[in-house]
Amino acid sequence: MKHTFILLAIITVIVSCGTTKETQKENKQETETVESVTEEVVPTEVVDNTKIIWYDFETAIDLTHKNKKFIFIDIYTEWCGWCKKMDASTFKDKAVIEYMNKHFYAVKMDAETKDAIAYKGQLYEYKQYNQRSGYNTLAVSLLGSQMSFPSFVVLNKNEVKKGMIIGFKSPSALLKELKGYIEK
Repeated sequence: MKHTFILLAIITVIVSCGTTKETQKENKQETETVESVTEEVVPTEVVDNTKIIWYDFETAIDLTHKNKKFIFIDIYTEWCGWCKKMDASTFKDKAVIEYMNKHFYAVKMDAETKDAIAYKGQLYEYKQYNQRSGYNTLAVSLLGSQMSFPSFVVLNKNEVKKGMIIGFKSPSALLKELKGYIEK
């Protein structure tokens, strides 16, 4: 009788340990399944079409490496009246907003920024040109030294400069020029 009780106790311990290991194994498999499903979910880009989504230059470059789009660079200065008029009118137009957000990563670049910008292995910094003014060398490079404001540079999906748009543009004029770059 004593041996039977010991044998039953050993069998009970073995069976309960097996059940615990099986339960742990099942829980682990469920967790792995949930984790693998979570990893496969790709977030969709949410676009707010009530305003143009503006990025800094480096962020736009990073984004185009992940999801290829053209890059539109608004090169402006704080003192430029026509730049402010573009912000207050053209860049508030619903059709411009929708088109820009759909086809471009839009960048606002102050030509006079003193912040260094790293791009393609080069550091672009502020350079003083005379007693009153200086420019970031990336703005100078993108504009081919034609420092006129506002100016806009379009880079294709591979970050190759496709062209420039110079001066204030109405919504319809800007859209016409942008569509020319996209539909080429």
